[in-house]
Amino acid sequence: MTVPCDLYLRLSDFRDDDEGFEGRERKLRKEASRLGWTVRRVVVENDLTPGKNGRARPASAFKRKRVPDPRRPGEWIMRVIRPGFQSVVDDLKAGRAGAMLAEDLDRACRDPRDLEDLIDAVEQTGASARSLSGSLTLTDGGTDAEISMARVMVTMANKSSRDTARRVAASRKTRAENGCFGGGRRGYGLQPDPEAPKGGKTLLIVPEEARVLQAAADDILDRGITLRAVARDLRERGVLTVTGVPWTAAVLRDALLKPAIAGKVAHAPLGKDRRRDLSRMTLHDASWPAILEPDRWEALRDKLTDPGRRTSPGNEPRWLVSLIALCGICDDGTTVHVGGGKRGPDYICSGPISHMRRSAGKVEEVVSAAVVARLSQPDVAGLLRPPDRAGVDTSKLRAEARRLREQKQSQVRLHAAGDLDDDQLAEGSRFIRGRLAAIEAELATATEPDRLAEFRGDVDAQAVWDSLPLARQRAIVDVLMVVTLDKPTLRGPVFDVESVRIEWR
Repeated sequence: MTVPCDLYLRLSDFRDDDEGFEGRERKLRKEASRLGWTVRRVVVENDLTPGKNGRARPASAFKRKRVPDPRRPGEWIMRVIRPGFQSVVDDLKAGRAGAMLAEDLDRACRDPRDLEDLIDAVEQTGASARSLSGSLTLTDGGTDAEISMARVMVTMANKSSRDTARRVAASRKTRAENGCFGGGRRGYGLQPDPEAPKGGKTLLIVPEEARVLQAAADDILDRGITLRAVARDLRERGVLTVTGVPWTAAVLRDALLKPAIAGKVAHAPLGKDRRRDLSRMTLHDASWPAILEPDRWEALRDKLTDPGRRTSPGNEPRWLVSLIALCGICDDGTTVHVGGGKRGPDYICSGPISHMRRSAGKVEEVVSAAVVARLSQPDVAGLLRPPDRAGVDTSKLRAEARRLREQKQSQVRLHAAGDLDDDQLAEGSRFIRGRLAAIEAELATATEPDRLAEFRGDVDAQAVWDSLPLARQRAIVDVLMVVTLDKPTLRGPVFDVESVRIEWR
């Protein structure tokens, strides 16, 4: 009578040679046949897990998660989650399989807890477990010598893996402190220097990609354009990411938040759960030049990570004054949006009653002509130009603001734990709010952007206006004027230009 067995394969990388999945499974089947075992099923534990961006990435054999302790209700333990291995153990316990065959002990069990689960299973049913390398041998429930040897070898493999992880972490810290590139997929705007020495990897700026990031930062910081609008403009222009896919707001945000584009190397040590502790992340000067000046990158980071920033989903407007222009009939601040009409798209009131329709194309012609005429005037050189503010250490102010926000969160946690009473929390919150308001006011005046930068100097206002993306045109309209669509006085098919009321700010 043959013994039904489960073959267990743990894959932690891609292999294309004969030692890939097919070759490794073939060796296991051959050994099972030699032992007189019948292969019941093949279980593959694939450690290549999908990352946040959908790409597969290797996962450590010790990637642990916090899970409920089955033996102590209400308590939690840290365990390596390996559903494939657990299904093999379940087969052995239930008697569905009488044996397990793996390539090596550390491929099957590198965590001592996993080994104990396997030992329990074979002892209960008299099953066997073996490996091709001979490092795992548990015969008919396992002898004392076999079990002791397996425990010793798993303990040594566990220590070896932890020692390796510690050395890798120390090496990463040293490389970061020396300003070296830590490896991995390159970020947008930078690429590895092929001539850099192995121990001192550095990056080179990709000029065309750097210009994309610089323009995106200018749009977001200086021109009032949203991430979503910038990403849409990149898609419409056919600009692709480093992976060759169209931009999204989330991908663009990640690209702009990378310290590497500010000439910085980030290092986050491992926490107790062996994950990166981002709260202890430090930045070090990189060996490559910055695409964005550090102070400007800090301003961008603060804006994109502001917890009060609106990030709700929605479509970016595709018309010049949609949700900007006001309905003159309502006269209560209600805006207009674009809807379909018999003669084409119309601006209609966003209120409960669509009591006003104006040709979208005609309205935008009037508004665009007014903008170009105003920006063609001689006084445009000083129009809405922000005052110069020298001597303000904006980097220091932003660092203080980040510390205050962290302190605020810390106070909330202390209050929840009972270490701060209501009065202490209220007093601390008042101080932090006041100081944050003062810092934000100082930063606002020190870093006020030039909203009309493209129109300074000897330029053709019409040509500049026509060259701008829609999101930028909308921002200029919003900063220059208040547009109100009044009820037309002219009857018939003639468009009433006077019903487009423009008040200059």
